[in-house]
Amino acid sequence: MIYVKHRIASSSLIDANAHLSYMGLFDVVEDAITEGMGVLRLDGVTVKREYNAFWVFTKNKIRLFGTFQWGEEFVAESFISALSPAKMVVDTALKRLDGSIVAYSSCEMCVLDLATGRIRRTSTVGIDDTFVAEQPQCEITFDKIDDSNLPQADSVTVRSTNIDYSRHCNNVEYMRFIFNTYTVAELDKLSVREIEVYYVAQSYENDVLTVHKSVSADCDILAVKKNGATVIKCRIVH
Repeated sequence: MIYVKHRIASSSLIDANAHLSYMGLFDVVEDAITEGMGVLRLDGVTVKREYNAFWVFTKNKIRLFGTFQWGEEFVAESFISALSPAKMVVDTALKRLDGSIVAYSSCEMCVLDLATGRIRRTSTVGIDDTFVAEQPQCEITFDKIDDSNLPQADSVTVRSTNIDYSRHCNNVEYMRFIFNTYTVAELDKLSVREIEVYYVAQSYENDVLTVHKSVSADCDILAVKKNGATVIKCRIVH
């Protein structure tokens, strides 16, 4: 099943140049994934209520081919592209109305037990042989990210508005922490081709996090850490 949702690059999603922002991009992808899973009754609210479990993103890689301008209509298509006993991969294509892909995300997820925090088999939350993976529309592979010896760029405290219904810091909020290490002028000059994120651990309300960053000519490496341990790590290719 391919979940299709028509969207508009609205004011809450755009940047200082009136284009879909990088934060807005992650917001749209998260909405498409969770809404599509809702149709399949695999969304986080249902899984928490019926199976005492919750989904976590483990990896996400977004490839960009362009952007949307304020007010522009576009289509978000989200679908399961791979499925195993331990994980699920959901791909999301953001397309212009002519069908051309502007951004493409491949997001790996696993399900955790709410009581123990341990990984559970996908079959324990209602996934059976009737679920069929669709063919990816873009080839995405994940690369290793070395986040050692990165200088600290910022320090943030997880607040109530960063928390989602799994009672941990939402995955999109980490991208807010990361992009806030750039000035508006730096973002104006930044032409991103890929954003790759590894979600390594969780953080919670009132946790103090440090953001670490290394910048080079073709890519930036960033990490968010708690007490020196990596929570997420990210590569931004430009």
